[in-house]
Amino acid sequence: MGKEISLKTAKAYLSGEGNKAIIVLHEWWGLVPHIKDITDRFAKEGFMVVAPDLYDGKTADNPNDAGALMQHLFSDLSKAEEIIKETIDYLKSQGAKKIGITGFCCGGTLTWYFGKYADALVPFYALYQLAPIDFSSIKAPVLAIHAEKDEFVPLSDVEKAKEECKKHGINAEFIVYPGVNHAFLNDTRPEVYNEKAAKDAWEKAVNFFKKHLS
Repeated sequence: MGKEISLKTAKAYLSGEGNKAIIVLHEWWGLVPHIKDITDRFAKEGFMVVAPDLYDGKTADNPNDAGALMQHLFSDLSKAEEIIKETIDYLKSQGAKKIGITGFCCGGTLTWYFGKYADALVPFYALYQLAPIDFSSIKAPVLAIHAEKDEFVPLSDVEKAKEECKKHGINAEFIVYPGVNHAFLNDTRPEVYNEKAAKDAWEKAVNFFKKHLS
């Protein structure tokens, strides 16, 4: 459904069209088919969607390689920020009036981290310990989705993020799905995928973006 495009310094996957846009930030695996599928699914809901490749073409199929790619990315987020800005410029050049950001796993972290650039944010199971988030810079509404049994994100971190949002007057809703694991939306990973929670979280994310990007 979508196609590969070239930004100034990175490749990206584009799907859909319209003046409501979403940036999808990939998990630690990279820009893999699951993320392209997420991009296509948002496009079918009426959004113009771009998933930038933050790994310069690299992908991983095991945790060791994925962890190494993620650590390299987070060692200097200036390159990622440049790519996010390029993605925003591209979307605006194609007619986007409002832009949301969503991301999964480390992409959820970056959704928060680059939140100042967006009109709505939906971070999925963000790892708050990966990067210092400047909550004071976020003006957009947030729907933060988490898993109760997340082995990477302690619920105490979620509570701290809630407190920061209250402190800075951020319009944020946090949903913690009971009994599910990190990456429960990823239907290519049967060991963690939870159909019921995934369906509900997806509907909430779509409706949230439709409300705040219109």
